[in-house]
Amino acid sequence: MTRVKEELLCRYPFYQPVEGYRYSIDALLLSGFVKEPKAGASFLEIGTGSGIITLLLSKRFTKVSFHAVEIQEELYLIARDNFLLHDLKVDLELGDYRELEGQDLYEYIVANPPFFKDGNISQNTMEAIARHEVKSTLDQLIEKSKKLLKTGGFLYLIYPAKRLGELFGQMEAKGIRPYALKVVYAKEGREGELVLVVGKKNYRGALRVLAPLVIYDQENSYLEEVVKLYKEGVLHW
Repeated sequence: MTRVKEELLCRYPFYQPVEGYRYSIDALLLSGFVKEPKAGASFLEIGTGSGIITLLLSKRFTKVSFHAVEIQEELYLIARDNFLLHDLKVDLELGDYRELEGQDLYEYIVANPPFFKDGNISQNTMEAIARHEVKSTLDQLIEKSKKLLKTGGFLYLIYPAKRLGELFGQMEAKGIRPYALKVVYAKEGREGELVLVVGKKNYRGALRVLAPLVIYDQENSYLEEVVKLYKEGVLHW
């Protein structure tokens, strides 16, 4: 598979495929949404792809441990090389996250799961698996996350706004109550396109509905919060 070496946030070199599944602003939004963990915490990224989210988190959080799993071998190999490129000590595994053993292992799980149940599926197998529920469904992701998270652990997700009801329903049913929500809009006055959600295992408190994030102004330039995200790698909340 052909790959290319690029610059992430204009300061981190990384590899990604020339064709197929390539990182987008979704990865920057999700990694920036994760709040500062306590020292010694353990992270799992489900479906790491090229490893972009774990790479970004590792640059922010240097006193935690990272585990990442990827089912597609081509992407696994790219993620491996990205972690080696930055000398990151990531426990990277090739395989299906649903087959991970153990329980109550992680304080944090992060995932940018497939967005779509149906619709036009890409002819590119790599992209089809990353974008559509071909290998994994939402309920399987939430159920496995509940098992792997420690009590009080956090699950961070980015997901289509139109599937928010389904997402919250699955989280509540499986014991990961929604803890905070941030809706992402392409432009002011439009409907929300994405949601950044964090759930907490066995949480009994209220949901925090955060200030919305608007990506572009009317001239298609990034607004201030997004500019700061690219500079700092953080969405403050």
